[in-house]
Amino acid sequence: MARNTRKTAGGTAGNNVVPFPKQSKLNIGVVILAVVFIYAMVCVATYLSREQIQSYQVREGSLVENTRYTGVIVREETVVYSTGAGYVNYFTAEKERVAVGNLVYTLDSSGTIKDYTELLNADENSLSDSDKEEFRYLIDTFLEKYGDDDFSAVYDLHTTLTSQTDKLVNSLLLENINSLYDSTSSMIEYHYAADTGLVAYWIDGLEDLTAEEVTSALIEQTDYSRTELVSNTLVSDGDAVYKIIPSEKYDLVITGVDEEKLEYYLSEEVVQVRFLKNDLELWADVSTTTNSLGESLLVLSFQSGSVNFSTDRFLEIEIISEDETGLKIPVSSIVEKSFYLVPEEYVSYVEEENAYYILVETYGEDGLSVARTEVEPYSLKENQYYPDDTSVSQGTRIYKLDSSDIYQVYTIGTLTGVYNINKGYAEFRQITILEQNELYAIVQSNTTYGLSAYDYIVLNADAVSENDFIYE
Repeated sequence: MARNTRKTAGGTAGNNVVPFPKQSKLNIGVVILAVVFIYAMVCVATYLSREQIQSYQVREGSLVENTRYTGVIVREETVVYSTGAGYVNYFTAEKERVAVGNLVYTLDSSGTIKDYTELLNADENSLSDSDKEEFRYLIDTFLEKYGDDDFSAVYDLHTTLTSQTDKLVNSLLLENINSLYDSTSSMIEYHYAADTGLVAYWIDGLEDLTAEEVTSALIEQTDYSRTELVSNTLVSDGDAVYKIIPSEKYDLVITGVDEEKLEYYLSEEVVQVRFLKNDLELWADVSTTTNSLGESLLVLSFQSGSVNFSTDRFLEIEIISEDETGLKIPVSSIVEKSFYLVPEEYVSYVEEENAYYILVETYGEDGLSVARTEVEPYSLKENQYYPDDTSVSQGTRIYKLDSSDIYQVYTIGTLTGVYNINKGYAEFRQITILEQNELYAIVQSNTTYGLSAYDYIVLNADAVSENDFIYE
């Protein structure tokens, strides 16, 4: 029996399985994860690329504007000269005050005291335990107070240690001077103070300087020189041996002060001065004079403190100008904002609600009407309110309460302020600047519509706009 066979296009009869291409299954979880990842990357990139908002907590403070100057000391100074030749040895420490009749120095024409002093300096056992303890105390005190920005303290330590050494040597000399005197007879002369005052062992030729003789060239110290008067040195008849500063009073004369500052200091009459050498602060009377070159000179007169500067001719100082006190804010936080002005008589205040209202003309389906609208005024100046820009705009018509008068808004005013962020968004607050320098401003505290201590404001105000939400 014959068997019927049927061929298909793809093969022989009986093969009924037709292959279909596989369909890929979409995993919705992977898609969501990818979208979230991309969104997160966009957010991170946006965050990193934009300027970061920084906050600042308002605190009370003041502006201290210190101006630095170099001045020359003008004071009464009397130079004492030697009446003979020989080796000079000092028995009074520099900066020490002497009275009339106190021993200041000896003049040894034989050199005996000089030899004995050198012997003492070479003798390590000449210092007692108490003497060594004194030196340790001076050095420890220096180390406790020393800072890298105060290198001048090293020179002060050197001066102090030298003075202490001279004191000890002179003390030993005085203990043995009688035996030395017996062996050298009249070769040692004793010289006593003829006046009362501070002793200084240096000269510079400016002992008779007056304020009117000070010039800018002198303060620049281009040709300035001074001579130190040292113990155990050979002097001739007529040489300077020491000088006396009889008074605590002295003047510090300064050149190159600009006219505006000069007038300000004169108006103050007295100013506070900080000496950079030792951070001492003193008050000085202010006056001015003019030198032969026509330069205006600032003269600061002190009544005390001469002992601190008896070894100085030139001093660097800061004049401390402490002005207004109030709330201290950075200049970078200050912005200007424009407002449409509304006359005071068109604004009503409801005390029970602690709210301000205006009557605004509006147009609706029923035609012309007047709506009572709450406003937030930022300031009231010269009978003009500065309301928020959500309630009025250019051309807004406002009705006066209990009157038929109408005012159309058109005048623009500007207020200075900051962005307060206590509520989490940038809210403009007006400020009244009392004083300002390059970095900070002092503003009036507790003003209506203004700032109070401990408020938070935007530090970099140019990075935000009003009503922006702040995410730090």
